[in-house]
Amino acid sequence: MPRGVLGVVLLASAACVACSSAEPSAVPGPTDGGVAPAVPAPASSAPPPASATPETGVQPPCDRARQARGAPVALFDALRSDLAALAPDARSGRVETFLTDVRLAGGAPLEDAGSDRVVVLARGAGPKGPWAVTTSEVGFDVAQATALTAVEGTDLWAAELESPRTKSFTYKLLSGTTFLEDPLAPNVAWDGVTRAFGVRGEFNAIGHASAWPAEKGRLVALGKQHATKLGDDREVFAYLPPRYDDGSCTKLPSVLFHDGNESLTRGDFAGAADALYAKRPELSAVLVFVGLPSQDVRMTQYGFGEGFRAPEYVDFLATDLWPTVTKRFRVCGKSSARGISGASLGGLVSTFAAFEKPGTWGWVGAQSASYFWGDEGLITRASSSPKVATRFYLDSGCPDDNCDVTDKMEGVMKQKGYDVLRVKAQGAEHEWSAWNARLAGMLTHFREAVTACD
Repeated sequence: MPRGVLGVVLLASAACVACSSAEPSAVPGPTDGGVAPAVPAPASSAPPPASATPETGVQPPCDRARQARGAPVALFDALRSDLAALAPDARSGRVETFLTDVRLAGGAPLEDAGSDRVVVLARGAGPKGPWAVTTSEVGFDVAQATALTAVEGTDLWAAELESPRTKSFTYKLLSGTTFLEDPLAPNVAWDGVTRAFGVRGEFNAIGHASAWPAEKGRLVALGKQHATKLGDDREVFAYLPPRYDDGSCTKLPSVLFHDGNESLTRGDFAGAADALYAKRPELSAVLVFVGLPSQDVRMTQYGFGEGFRAPEYVDFLATDLWPTVTKRFRVCGKSSARGISGASLGGLVSTFAAFEKPGTWGWVGAQSASYFWGDEGLITRASSSPKVATRFYLDSGCPDDNCDVTDKMEGVMKQKGYDVLRVKAQGAEHEWSAWNARLAGMLTHFREAVTACD
């Protein structure tokens, strides 16, 4: 955030001057874009990719056609068959087992590899009325929604759809006329609807994600991730570029982004990455978007000094989250191929992380970083601390978007011998649209150095 605006945790983009004040869950997702669950997401809402076994040496499938499939509808058929033979008090346990199997086998919606059959699920009574599902195939028209029906003797609800498996679609659940995200769906996309200032954006679920357009990356919801030292949970999403699903099984460099929900919705960073990687696929990287438990804790967790918790937040990234990312996705292990990035306070904490955990991230992308924080304490630290093995990208709008303090940081880093690129955008303001416009250049700087895997 700019100097002197400590009370503002997050700034709206210029487009948000006209943001709707309607409750976000009451707005449909009209485009093939999307967000994360309004209903609490499971701790792991997508299955880990298969691993090669030492015994066989067989590589796991690395193409989108097999990696992005939903769970098989055969699981649902087996459930209904089993329920008919179970006593009422045993049915709830069978539903729990079924839902676990669904998550492990690819999540929702359930799909049939041999037909166009699709099954959408919900559990419990709808919070705003009867359950239904509406899709991009009907323009998210509520009047053309398909009702979910109760699965006999359980609190599970289901709807069966027919949708060509050669073409992807997006959908939202409906409770009455209120649009809700599907917490069982791992493959998601921003719904493209701008919410009111400070309100989290939403995602559509993707059906037939294996047929998602080849030129677009795939956004995977990891669900809630626990921060041990902070004692809270937050949503995390991974953007997998088209090259990730090309069948080569190649590991890719990675970048962690703070303000994960905002950068995906207000910033549309996934869209900007799609545009860059379509032109220059050799720059491809896995982008991991880390949300906050709520915007209310942003300053506390990104700031450092007495009463602030940046050390614990950075520890979460390195100790709690990174092992999950490496287990779930094919990412490079070498620090030079790992980056960390953010805007405003996110740029501040990215730079802080490089000094707090030296050797963990080999590149920092800091957009309009709040280097004035704590009487320019991080600039002092960069000057006085031993040099760390990290390259830096620093950008800002000038003259009013933290331009002077970023110049100071650049000067200190150059004196210390750092590899640092300084980008100035004349007249650019402190907002997501400006950070989106500079994202391609920042990600290009990340990859146009030694970022090869081990």
